[in-house]
Amino acid sequence: MDKFDLIRNKFKNDNYAQSLGIILDEVTETTVKMHLKLTSEMNNFRGAPHGAAIYSLADAAFSVIGNNQNNISVALNCNINYHARPKSDQILHVKGELLKQTRKIGTYLFNLFTEKDGIKLKIATMMSTLYRTGKPYDPNLEVF
Repeated sequence: MDKFDLIRNKFKNDNYAQSLGIILDEVTETTVKMHLKLTSEMNNFRGAPHGAAIYSLADAAFSVIGNNQNNISVALNCNINYHARPKSDQILHVKGELLKQTRKIGTYLFNLFTEKDGIKLKIATMMSTLYRTGKPYDPNLEVF
């Protein structure tokens, strides 16, 4: 099993992400693409998709890209900025990319957007930093 199969399999067991319907579309050494369908169950009291649903998609992407090197990593910081309000029943996409990586620290940028008729509407951006522990995964363990 290669490192990408390992993270794909681990993501299938992310109960929170699965409960929201988050789909992993692609993962590489330096990028990740995911999406979710925004539903009325994700709306806040104003009838718009909750910021937590938007953040959850970005955070799931951070988890996948940050742990795709068979090196257990933990978040140090996540900073999200919201730019526009998506509508319910739209597909929310996230594209994440590695900006800088040292042996222990990785910094990533995530762009969240909706798309209609080929036009992308930027919903949010998140900048995140993680710490790599240097410990490989044990595929026999359920928790790492």
